[in-house]
Amino acid sequence: MKKLMFLIIAGLLLGGYTVALAEQQASQKTETAKASQVKPKEIKVDRNYDGVVDRIEIYNAKGVIIRNESDTNSDGKIDEWIYYEVGVPIKGEKDINGDGNPDTTLIYDVKGMIIRGESDANGDGKIDEWVYYEAGKPIKAEKDTNKDGKPDTWLAY
Repeated sequence: MKKLMFLIIAGLLLGGYTVALAEQQASQKTETAKASQVKPKEIKVDRNYDGVVDRIEIYNAKGVIIRNESDTNSDGKIDEWIYYEVGVPIKGEKDINGDGNPDTTLIYDVKGMIIRGESDANGDGKIDEWVYYEAGKPIKAEKDTNKDGKPDTWLAY
């Protein structure tokens, strides 16, 4: 009888332990699932370890990147912007002359490869250089040197 009582009590205890263990494991799985659903809104990075943020990545509610801003010349000012759709770059802008405004634009294809670049190389506010790409490499360039808005110099790569 004592042995039977012991087995019953042990079974209840083990059963309770098994239920508690199962509840704990289920709770941990829920917490892990919740943690995996947490998505960043913004990530700031100091790429050159000088103590100043030089890259900011902006994400949508699903955790997919929508914009990237960078200080590429370490002067403390953002000078490059890349815009994304569904995590793939579609357009990039760069401030080459340091005035805070983009003067170069890069256009990407649906796979995120650069297909065209346009620049205002002389700072007059008008596009005067065009570069065309295939497979991410330049194949030809055009330049407007007389400021009439049309290319008058061509370069093949």
